Amino acid sequence: RFTTMKSLFLFLLTSALTISSAAQNPWELGGEYMRPMGRGYKSNIVGLRYENFNNKTSFSIGITYHFSPRDAYGGFKGYGMYAGFRNSFGDNTSGSNPFIGLRVLFAFENFEGKTNLGSLMFTPIGEAGYHFVFGDHFFTTPSIGYGYQIKVTKEHNTRDQDEGGRIIPGLAAGYRF
Repeated sequence: RFTTMKSLFLFLLTSALTISSAAQNPWELGGEYMRPMGRGYKSNIVGLRYENFNNKTSFSIGITYHFSPRDAYGGFKGYGMYAGFRNSFGDNTSGSNPFIGLRVLFAFENFEGKTNLGSLMFTPIGEAGYHFVFGDHFFTTPSIGYGYQIKVTKEHNTRDQDEGGRIIPGLAAGYRF
């Protein structure tokens, strides 16, 4: 099934790659893993990320897959997308730097034993971390963030603990062009 949401993900990713290919600023493509944890809540998020840099700032977009860990109270899975902005404490175009940033994550999650409507979740996230560049082309970015997950849909197809504060450690790695 090729849904409207998947079409939107592909359009945004293609647009970002096309715009950045004409620019002189470096850009990165890689994978990312995040582990949101909150009161009575754990999740796994894996995804594909794109980030475009200029002197002190960067803009990122990504598509994500969400799934519950084996030891979770109830199972769920779903897809999402995010957009973010980071400000570094050094020159982004030439190397490794600490950063702070903001990200907004939208996710459609389906919960076991509930309807398959895809509960829309909205999570604004503040993050800090360090962006390492190895050689000229490889990167890794450990980060820690805090977000607050909000249920946007009003249907009763999520659990009560699915809304609330989250500590979100993450790790991204990939290739710099």
